[in-house]
Amino acid sequence: MDFHAKMIAPCGLNCSVCIGALREENPCPGCWGPDDAKPEFCASQCKIASCTLRRTLPGGFCDECPQYPCAEMTERETRYMNDYPLSESPMGNLASIRKVGMNAFLNQERTKWSCISCGGTICVHTGHCAACGTDCTPRKSRSEHL
Repeated sequence: MDFHAKMIAPCGLNCSVCIGALREENPCPGCWGPDDAKPEFCASQCKIASCTLRRTLPGGFCDECPQYPCAEMTERETRYMNDYPLSESPMGNLASIRKVGMNAFLNQERTKWSCISCGGTICVHTGHCAACGTDCTPRKSRSEHL
């Protein structure tokens, strides 16, 4: 999986490391893509994707909103920082994009989410490399390679 700006969700999640985007058959195109190719939650239940206020913002990213962080954004941050084998901070991602720019952020993400065994993409939901299946969950050893 290559890392592209179109795979950074409005909330800051990197859709490139999602289990839906990493599936071999009918991979999810990310939050900016057509709904018919997305998992049900992303296509019809995500309150951030369907937020009418966010859709009026110039870049469409949540951190441009005067209500940021809203309850949905706080819930997403908490879930992705705590409920999966590897943590991802949507709010931290947005802050990083603003600080270093999208291209530098994508380069950081490429390094962070690349399997040290084969170079494939690590799934945030499973902690395993989508290409070779290596378990990349030991945070300390993984962070030493960043």
